[in-house]
Amino acid sequence: MAEVFGIVAGAVGVPAAFTACVDCFEYVQFGRHFGRDYQTDLLALNCSRIRLTRWGQAVNIMTDPKMGMPDATSEQIQTVKDTLYQILVLFADSAKISQQYTTGEDLSVLSSDSMDPTFVALNNKMRELAIKRQKRSNILKITRWALYRKSEFKNLIEGISSLIDNIEKIFPAPQAQVTLVRQEATELHDQGALGLVQSAAEGVDSLLQNAAKEALSGHRYLNVSVKGKALTGNAVSSDWHGKAVVTSHTYDGVVVDNNGKALIGNKYGGKDFWDD
Repeated sequence: MAEVFGIVAGAVGVPAAFTACVDCFEYVQFGRHFGRDYQTDLLALNCSRIRLTRWGQAVNIMTDPKMGMPDATSEQIQTVKDTLYQILVLFADSAKISQQYTTGEDLSVLSSDSMDPTFVALNNKMRELAIKRQKRSNILKITRWALYRKSEFKNLIEGISSLIDNIEKIFPAPQAQVTLVRQEATELHDQGALGLVQSAAEGVDSLLQNAAKEALSGHRYLNVSVKGKALTGNAVSSDWHGKAVVTSHTYDGVVVDNNGKALIGNKYGGKDFWDD
């Protein structure tokens, strides 16, 4: 049977295949030919990783064999496992191409020392979010490899995105994914970081791109009628101690009855809205 990074196709379960896929992102480096594009390309790769982990958490991939679908068939589950294995194949193919370059070429790689501090902090935060969702230690013991040509990166990122599209269609979890991506945008919280993510996520992670855009532009409230209590927009618990994204909001046609109570906008600590 086919074997990739020591993993034999069909010999591991879905959680292990998923973990191996997430591991692979950690081993990719970029050659010096990427220049300044290195920063945005690495960020796009991290957008792809966080998208994969978001889907995995949304379907409870580590603990639920049916991935949120009680009536899931064995064929559907096998298709997901095969798709995850194909993601591994994409990484393995890029590693093989890397090994084909000769020592006579410039094979030096870029590092975080070559990046702007904003990019370094942002990539570290996204990496932290993705690893936290993995919920198990790395299972791959492989050597890092580098992408030396833009075309190699393009093939890798587009291939991964297409395969994630497929598994999201087989085991969809849109509500959970939206909740998680909004949490991601809140974690990023810095306007500069959100702008970078919005740009890097284009064509890679539409949910994250839209969440970053929403966080930057604020909310629109149109024709809202409140008769009791209503909380719309973002809310953060009273023990919150982090930063907050400052954005503008648009209000048009908001009506609150005499006995009504509404919080429309963002909340950052203090007395809970629902407490009298």
